[in-house]
Amino acid sequence: MNSKRLLPLCGLICATAMLGACVGQGSSNAANESMYLEQRVQEHDTLLRQMQPAQAEVWNQVQAMRQELNALKGLVDDLKNVGGAAALAERVRAHDAALRQVETSMALNLNLGEPMAAGGAAPAHAAAPQANAPLFQPQQNPYAAPAAGAAAGAAAGLATGPYGDAAAPAAAGSTWGQPTPQPEAKPAAKKDISLALYDAGLNAFQARKYDEAQRSFADFMKNYPTHSMAPDAQYYLAECYFQRNQFPDAALAYDTVITKFSKSNRTPGAYLKQGICFSKMNQKAAAKARMNELIKKYPNSPEAARAKNFLKTNK
Repeated sequence: MNSKRLLPLCGLICATAMLGACVGQGSSNAANESMYLEQRVQEHDTLLRQMQPAQAEVWNQVQAMRQELNALKGLVDDLKNVGGAAALAERVRAHDAALRQVETSMALNLNLGEPMAAGGAAPAHAAAPQANAPLFQPQQNPYAAPAAGAAAGAAAGLATGPYGDAAAPAAAGSTWGQPTPQPEAKPAAKKDISLALYDAGLNAFQARKYDEAQRSFADFMKNYPTHSMAPDAQYYLAECYFQRNQFPDAALAYDTVITKFSKSNRTPGAYLKQGICFSKMNQKAAAKARMNELIKKYPNSPEAARAKNFLKTNK
């Protein structure tokens, strides 16, 4: 074969080899770039999952502050509607003066204490009415002096009649002619503060006031983490997040029930609701794993039956 014809053919073969090498190197670089991008996406996904609970908590706090601010604005508006604090104090002073006039005209003792000052404030040293004193007591005439016969009879231990004459000796401890003694009011038993806080959260939850219920249950868990009602309070705290569609926070709260109160009767429900939260967050594998774990640990529970039905309808 002619050497002049071989030269172009050799050049074509070399160019083809170089092009194949470039293509192979380009494919390798593309694969490395794809792996790098996939790793960065996974890192960003992890950061977002970590940030969601914190952002949800900040949002809840902002909403609570807005509600409290609106309540304060309402109180200020109510005060403005009656003419301000000075006008309100003047109305109270007018009512006080009217009651004192009734007290004087009807010879009663209403235990009103000292009159209010012109500014509407009562003196700091005004005496408070006694707890067991009768509401209406006839006032005694300050100018009437005790009769001599009555004084002498009292000194001799005798009861005196209406005309000062001595009557039958008064029996010791007799209360004849005196107001009927009122039974002493027994102090009401103080309700356990922890139970009052739990009941407040439960009442708010049943009234679908989930923000108020959430604050009550969160305060309960903060102050009484080892209380016998702590598993229930933690479960209802998770329920508050769930009802408000805050599924990341709800999943974390249910997990606290599972890990800290594993022997409570709230644990099966926490497994079930956490699995539902994972499903709502499009974490199908985690939801399926949680449901299977529930069925394995509590096979005879109503929650296990619901988990089986969930797995059938969410394949």
